[in-house]
Amino acid sequence: MTKDRTRKLKIRAVMAASGRTYGEAAAALEQWTVPDAGRRPPAGVPMAPDPLRQADSGELFTAPLMMVTMLPRGQVGLDAAQLIADACDYLISREGWYRARAEVYGPRPTRETGMPPLTGHMPAMLLVRVSARRRWTAETLHDFLRDAITAILSALVKEHPRITERHVSVQALPPETGQQIVTVQQGKPDALTTEAHPSLTELQPLDDEPDEIGEYPFRVVDRQDVGWFAVRPARYTNTLLQSSGGEPQSLDDLDAERGPLRTVVPAPEEDLERLRDALAAAGTRATASLLVALYRLARRHADQEYERSERRQSSRLYAGGDDTWETQAMRSLIWVLGVDLADKTRRLDEQAMQEVMTVVDQWVTPEAGVYVEVAGSVARAFQAAAARAGGWEVLADRHFQPGDRFAHSVNAVEGTYAWLMGEPMPSAGR
Repeated sequence: MTKDRTRKLKIRAVMAASGRTYGEAAAALEQWTVPDAGRRPPAGVPMAPDPLRQADSGELFTAPLMMVTMLPRGQVGLDAAQLIADACDYLISREGWYRARAEVYGPRPTRETGMPPLTGHMPAMLLVRVSARRRWTAETLHDFLRDAITAILSALVKEHPRITERHVSVQALPPETGQQIVTVQQGKPDALTTEAHPSLTELQPLDDEPDEIGEYPFRVVDRQDVGWFAVRPARYTNTLLQSSGGEPQSLDDLDAERGPLRTVVPAPEEDLERLRDALAAAGTRATASLLVALYRLARRHADQEYERSERRQSSRLYAGGDDTWETQAMRSLIWVLGVDLADKTRRLDEQAMQEVMTVVDQWVTPEAGVYVEVAGSVARAFQAAAARAGGWEVLADRHFQPGDRFAHSVNAVEGTYAWLMGEPMPSAGR
């Protein structure tokens, strides 16, 4: 790993552990010049005084970290859990190396990511519970999180060099959130630090466990078609509130002020099959028809909102995941390509468009009581249609084929392919 890459990883570790901005974390890093951590202490790094913290009444504590990244498909990607667990055996502080231990849950497939796809990789989420024995203060907790995050990021990028800084994110979670995730998983860790010191093998709970941990939805949509996502049990924020630094709201307050709330749920399989069949039947008109159908639906929702509030803007199609790259791509494409294609009748299949509009509108209407995320669900149906029909070339006309003299712009073609096929276009060279 280059010196510049190493520095960026350490800056991001400080950001994740402390909540500082990039500039603040970079400034703080100037005072912190220790080597990378890893499976064994780096050459020349001394042992910290009492690296197990047994002589000064150190308390064993476990901190949860949530990672979202891109991992190679197959067993190589699955092995990332063990890679992470072993990377936390020795952590490095200013004082020297000390011992820690990790339990890793995952990787689990996820769509909760704002990352663009990476060829040959799949989005993955991992919960990492890192434990050490320290005399805990706000400062030592911050340093511990920074040390652990640096070790994990360094191990991942060294093993999977195609994972760049835009393909790994890590967040320190409140202990109760980590415990809730473990409770929902109802299973053993997928990986443990192989040679953890015996003093660290009897772990305490993440926190004093409540007698009963309630089950809360991760995403909800309010009556104004605004999406909210959980940042800790029963506490919710949205992209606008998060960017402005506002405090998350409790689920009860959110329901009282902006309810009724709709829980975001997976698309019914029968609906996905309807879309798959309609798109496969449309043949090379499928891609243009899908974009125009979603544009027509978005415009209808905007017109309906104008009648209610005199604001010709609606987020109804996007509320199930407006922070994900799929939704951002869909929104941009339907309001650019969808508008442009709306009067190109020779490239459209009216029957397929009607089926898309009917199914998707049922997913997002307030009367449904629940909400189905649109961008990822539509992409799943499209990929199933592509698998049945014979690939992208069978579902997209010449204007969506790279290199054709009549093709849309390179960005438009590659963006449409990435969203609907779930990976970069092969000819893009990434």
